[in-house]
Amino acid sequence: METRSLEECKKTLEINDRNTLKRRAERCQELAQIQTDGRLFSSQREWDYSGEASAGYISGNYRSAIFCCACAVDQVFRYEYMKLAESNYEKIKGLTFGEVIQECRSRNVESLLPFMKQAFLLNDIRNNVATHPLFVDIPIESDPERLLRDRLLIEDMTKLLELVERIDSSLRHEIESTKLISEAEDRTYIFGEIINQQSDMPFNMKGFWSLIEDKILRFLANQCWHIMKSISEDLYKIK
Repeated sequence: METRSLEECKKTLEINDRNTLKRRAERCQELAQIQTDGRLFSSQREWDYSGEASAGYISGNYRSAIFCCACAVDQVFRYEYMKLAESNYEKIKGLTFGEVIQECRSRNVESLLPFMKQAFLLNDIRNNVATHPLFVDIPIESDPERLLRDRLLIEDMTKLLELVERIDSSLRHEIESTKLISEAEDRTYIFGEIINQQSDMPFNMKGFWSLIEDKILRFLANQCWHIMKSISEDLYKIK
């Protein structure tokens, strides 16, 4: 297997940087910097993950950004939990993010109680978008397989829209009102009617989905960033 030369790789990256600069700058602008008093805590891993979340979002890697935002908040919750008297590291070291949130709530970690709703939402977005997505892209060789693929796709879209609804119901309505024009079929579909199975699925729904997916994932990743930012800034206010 041939390996590209360093100069070839540099040329490829330079072209990509030039072609994507405007879009990356727009995404960078959307992520307001996190302003905290670093003296109040020393969770280096939280900063590591938040840095990766920022880089992922700016590059358009929204699932990675969501995952890293959740990891950063997970580190904050573990750090605050360990401040309690008689805290047991062995108790939480093997817990998932959701279980850590539950444990902090049951132990009444006072500093974290105001952020429980945000943390649970972040965990739900992490699980359903970045960690355990519903959709499985199965091979299509027959109509029954295509029908199964379409059903899985609708279930996945529905779950994403439910997450959008929890944050901004008007945005869900806007997305569901999107018109999908199929030139091959000479027909116009309404996205919401397809999701609610009040309309037939376009033959190439997967292609149509790609037109909408970026908007949904970008919105959810942006919300995850602001949840992480809000929790960090409220916990570790600059004096």
